[in-house]
Amino acid sequence: MSRAPLAIPLLLAIALAAAARGDEPAQGVLTRAPAVVTPATPEYPADAKARGVSAEVVLELDLAADGTVAAARVVTPAGQGFDEAALAAAKVLRFSPAEIDGKPAAVTLEYRFRFEAPPPPAAAVLRGVVVERGTREPLAGVAVAAGAERSTFTDREGRFELADLPPGPVKVVAVEPAHERFETEERLEPGKALEVTYYLRRAAQGLYEVVVVGERERKDVTSVTITSSEVSRVAGVSGDTVKIVQNLPGVARAPGGYGMLVVRGGNPNDTRAYVDGMEVPLVFHFGGLTSIMPSELVESVDFEAGNFGVRYGRATGGRVDLTTRDPSSKRLHAVADANLFHALALVEGPVREDVAVVLAVRRSYADAIITEAARQSDQFGVSVAPRYYDYQGKVTWKPGPDDTLRFTVYGSDDRMELTGIDTGGLQEMDQLRVGTGFLQAAASWDHRVDEATRVRAAVAYGFVETSNQFGTFGTEIDTFHLASLRAEVARDVGERLTLAAGVDSRFLPTSSLRLEYPEIPPPNQLPDPDPRKIRTTLRLQAMEAGVWAEATWKPADGLVIVPGIRADREVMIATMSWVDPRLSVRYTVREGTTVKGAAGLYHQPPLPVYLTHEWGNPSLHEEGAWHFMTGVEQRIATPVTVDLQLYYKSLFDLALPTDGPERYVNGGTGRSYGAELLLRWNPGGRFFGWISYSLSHSERDQKVAGGTMVPSGAAFDQPHNLVALGTVDLPELWNGLSAGFRLRYATGNPYQRTVSAVFDADADQYRQVVDPTSTARMPDFFQLDLRVDKRWVHRTWIFSAYLEVQNVTNRKNAEGAAYNYDYTQRGWMTGLPLFPSFGVRAEL
Repeated sequence: MSRAPLAIPLLLAIALAAAARGDEPAQGVLTRAPAVVTPATPEYPADAKARGVSAEVVLELDLAADGTVAAARVVTPAGQGFDEAALAAAKVLRFSPAEIDGKPAAVTLEYRFRFEAPPPPAAAVLRGVVVERGTREPLAGVAVAAGAERSTFTDREGRFELADLPPGPVKVVAVEPAHERFETEERLEPGKALEVTYYLRRAAQGLYEVVVVGERERKDVTSVTITSSEVSRVAGVSGDTVKIVQNLPGVARAPGGYGMLVVRGGNPNDTRAYVDGMEVPLVFHFGGLTSIMPSELVESVDFEAGNFGVRYGRATGGRVDLTTRDPSSKRLHAVADANLFHALALVEGPVREDVAVVLAVRRSYADAIITEAARQSDQFGVSVAPRYYDYQGKVTWKPGPDDTLRFTVYGSDDRMELTGIDTGGLQEMDQLRVGTGFLQAAASWDHRVDEATRVRAAVAYGFVETSNQFGTFGTEIDTFHLASLRAEVARDVGERLTLAAGVDSRFLPTSSLRLEYPEIPPPNQLPDPDPRKIRTTLRLQAMEAGVWAEATWKPADGLVIVPGIRADREVMIATMSWVDPRLSVRYTVREGTTVKGAAGLYHQPPLPVYLTHEWGNPSLHEEGAWHFMTGVEQRIATPVTVDLQLYYKSLFDLALPTDGPERYVNGGTGRSYGAELLLRWNPGGRFFGWISYSLSHSERDQKVAGGTMVPSGAAFDQPHNLVALGTVDLPELWNGLSAGFRLRYATGNPYQRTVSAVFDADADQYRQVVDPTSTARMPDFFQLDLRVDKRWVHRTWIFSAYLEVQNVTNRKNAEGAAYNYDYTQRGWMTGLPLFPSFGVRAEL
């Protein structure tokens, strides 16, 4: 818009002559000045108006005696089209006649046309938030551009604002490397702010978060950390983050697929499990179908097959620690998931700005599915039918930037029984029932004293109940109340040294064990036909106390040396104490190449039943092991790395059964050694996967008739264990589609060979005779699993469907030997048959 030009007529000094008389000079005095009768508004040059350019043009006008414009000339030009517009407007002007000496006369005068640019319209504002499509998670660092000249980046909350934008249509572009380019057109109103929400779709190569398999900290030499929901697409693990541990080097396949961790040839009780640093009685539900913590709540899983640091103790095998994630403090988030194993419900969100909460519950119905599958088994077919449920709750409070408090409650309940239609003469197999339940509440406080000092303290209290029935052979009902304490402080002393110390203790204020078992006869001796059962109730108070200190020293670039020492005291039926020194070293030779090594001493108490007067020896003391390890990590190419480790474990003072009255003594020894290889294609693209191979050998010294000690294979010895798995995105076929596989091969588990049988007339049944000096192996294990996932990502929620088929070849893998009534025929208890599982999931 523009105002009308301002006309200022100025009579010139020369307007004294009479223009009507030719070249005769005008005489007289100007008695009346001309005045504008018909004004004119020049046309504003369009280009200049669009650019907001103002100007002024000065004309000289010759007026006739009647006041019309006879001629016009530009005296002061402005260019840009203003001069032409002024001359055109001058032709429209008309004045009242000028008078000289009272008579109309022709005159010449100066006239100005002023072009004033219209004021700019009120500026517009574009503001909003950028979130990920489907998850609604705010995206930080997204470049948002409005037009060609204005741009900004989103903050931590995904918010942005662009002010002083010209009204009208504008093209908006949002760009972030992990997400697809977003483009749209907005119409901005003058003087108004437009609020928007933009949903960016995650790029095809990163539709899911990634899995990280590597060192948890650079100081650790054997630690493997697994994070994120990428695990949900790995075939054969049923979407369980923790089960991926069973596919790593050093972990043998648990017999029967049970929820146990068999690490480097050790017994399952040699490895301890933790949740947020607090010990739990089990990490897998019975049957090993899934872990006690849903993957949706797991931030990471730290696994060490051996040579772990002094922060953890009372174990001669490995350790696994589930770190739960904090609930979302940004928005309400809900998940519903159902498949043939179980159904899950989860809800989380902020209560206020500094407090967030998450609740989850899961219930299985796999027992009904597997029981039906067992009906299709051949003779001697026996399958495990587990039933479980678990529940979790967590509250996070951040009162300040240096403090975080967390309150967690979690628990599970498991029941399992062996089922089978035709047992082929097996006795009382349908009466095997096992049950375990536990509940634990924990609270932790993380505090940063200053830039160099960090403190963490955690306490937990809970109970464990166990109820087992082994046919008419025996029963067991246990109840334990457990209180745990873990506290540590770490301080950086300069740039190259960090000192840390802490306590790690557990207390059993009350416990009750009700046991009913017969005396176990020596091998190959006929038991009493009417054995005397020992019934006892033990009420115990116990304590496990540990203190530790550790230094992380970096004497040179690339070199990390971690010495540590730990002292433990165990007070239960017996009292025992020990001190464990440990050392680990890492050295980065060059970029992409790291060598490492470690050595340390480890102790653990014997199983509680070995310490009882009725079945064991209260004078037993702790079992021990020396761990030695060396290895190298090498990056072969940008996405491909290899980790090779050689290890040796020397076991001593193992609890060993004897023929004497003490029943058990600390006379057992053993060793375990091998090589572990992890070749992995790191995530970040459309494919990820790895090949894991363990070559191992495990031995235990066993006492046989005559008191002779002979070496034999350990119960969980598996010389070869190979796992290959991978998952690939297939957007060419269908956006959001992925497919994966897992192939697993393992040497068959050892078992004692039955060489004959004798008829026990008193009991009216046959008794097997085994050869304790030799063992046989079950057939090798092989299983192929496949999985297909499809995701539909909507603006504010995600729907997924998946199909997983375990044991697609329907191979009948042997899990244990079974015999007919007189031991003349042997069959195999087989594991899970071909088992398809279809599931759906909704997340908002």
